[in-house]
Amino acid sequence: MKFSICSWIFGDQPIEQTMRDAASMGYDEIEIHAKDYNWKELAELAETLGLRIRGLCADAGWPRKETDLSQIDPSMRKTAVNYFKEQISRAYRAGAEYMVLSPCAPGKAEPEGNGKEEWKAAVLSLQEIAPYAEERNVALVIEPLNRYESCIINTGWQALVLVEEVGHPFVTTMLDTFHMNIEESSMEAPFHHLGPALSHIHAADTNRQGLGYGRLSWETIAEAIKETGYDKTITVECLAPALNVFPSAREQFRIDYVNEYAEKSLAKLQYLFRS
Repeated sequence: MKFSICSWIFGDQPIEQTMRDAASMGYDEIEIHAKDYNWKELAELAETLGLRIRGLCADAGWPRKETDLSQIDPSMRKTAVNYFKEQISRAYRAGAEYMVLSPCAPGKAEPEGNGKEEWKAAVLSLQEIAPYAEERNVALVIEPLNRYESCIINTGWQALVLVEEVGHPFVTTMLDTFHMNIEESSMEAPFHHLGPALSHIHAADTNRQGLGYGRLSWETIAEAIKETGYDKTITVECLAPALNVFPSAREQFRIDYVNEYAEKSLAKLQYLFRS
């Protein structure tokens, strides 16, 4: 099992510093926000640090319609498809194997159409970008988000249905323990239900803080993961306490919290999976 951390949770701290911090803490990998970085330089830095950039997290968010693959307006959906192709190209330049994305822009809690229209648009978009991703050997990992962040996919079961409908080997899915705590009736069953479609895991506690700072039973979750035979990567994605779930301004962001969560969460994962 490898352990990773999302770069976006460190706010506007320079990515190079975040990479150095993650390496010094002992993380194996880092999942970088797919912004317009100099990816060649970041790949070289990662190699120097012994930190693998195995995946990217798509740079998307509502109400930016150009980042919404579920757009029911054909011209805007085409814009979103092209936008994500550029994101995939960034993953390719970074040497990453996967990109995490939502089939609708994160934060889009209400559909603009009837819901079924958004679903159909998302399927079409993913079917269009999947061959582009395959050519670059970048898997598209669909993340189920809770109902306050997504109007399409909220559970592992829904994500699996979408993946099967898209029908492309480079489109898989994942689970995030924070979103699971809101939407799933069981914290163990979805890991078993997804089976080979489970290609990634994000980890945060019930309050989206570090592992052990909320009410989740990590021993139970770890046992369920082990039972499935999953042995890829678990990525820490915790946030500092804030009213805004997507903090951006420096004054809203408390790096000391995230550093503490990052260190404690890694220690928890190492204990659960390597001891």
